[in-house]
Amino acid sequence: MVPTRVRPAELRHRPPGPARRSGTAVAGRGLPPVAARALQADPELIDDLYSDLIAGQWQTWRYRLVDAVLGLGPTVALICRCDGRHAELAKLKGYQHPTDAELGTLRRDFDAINSAMSVMHSSDGPEDSEREAAVFGLTPEHAGDPEQVAAEIDQLCRLSTPGNPETRDFEQVLASVRTRLVGALWEELPAAVRQQITAEFTDTSQLGLPGAGDRLATVLGDRLSADLADVVRCDFTPKWRDELRMAWAEERLRRAGVILDEWERVVLGSSLHFPPLRASVEAAR
Repeated sequence: MVPTRVRPAELRHRPPGPARRSGTAVAGRGLPPVAARALQADPELIDDLYSDLIAGQWQTWRYRLVDAVLGLGPTVALICRCDGRHAELAKLKGYQHPTDAELGTLRRDFDAINSAMSVMHSSDGPEDSEREAAVFGLTPEHAGDPEQVAAEIDQLCRLSTPGNPETRDFEQVLASVRTRLVGALWEELPAAVRQQITAEFTDTSQLGLPGAGDRLATVLGDRLSADLADVVRCDFTPKWRDELRMAWAEERLRRAGVILDEWERVVLGSSLHFPPLRASVEAAR
């Protein structure tokens, strides 16, 4: 978000789905969007946007990850009139790790996956706002009437959101991958193993729950190669990062007949580095 009034507060959404809802939420807190632009982030834009971090502390894997996340779809950049209320905007946004974000914050309410796939970013202060907005081709001079801009944001989101927007959370992605793997192996499994899988996982969504990988690997037993068993057991959380590379997991799944789509690849790959928000864990709190 980019507040106007001399200096802006810049807000970015990726992909564009949450932009309409969060634009409305921010406006309701007295921070109305006054300019917007949708665009596909390219490597040069990412270089400009994160130039200070790239020069100082970023490792190569983080750079690749940002490329992958921003490559999922268009980014919607907004300038909001906030009159220097960046701290208030940061509180509304929520903590960078959605597992620690409070209910009622944008990242928590709009289903952030992890801190890499965190729905949105807002500038930390006026100077950052001015620089980051310029990267997206926005300046305070682009500011218009909030009601007209709200209608424009709606139209930008309609134009840039696919017919079937991606809504799967972390556990749904993990369940989907494991379900397809079981399906690929099904014809080779003895009847007793099929029955045990059916009894153990009465709903395929259970395959995404914590510990489900270990349970599934135990049921499949020696029907899995050692390499594939590691993938089945992997929960794709940071504790697995040093044990299984994403490229290895994807290749072993491919050989078993399971091809990851782009969303699955980025969700699981990013969650190996940053703790994912797990719906089942949150529901149990």
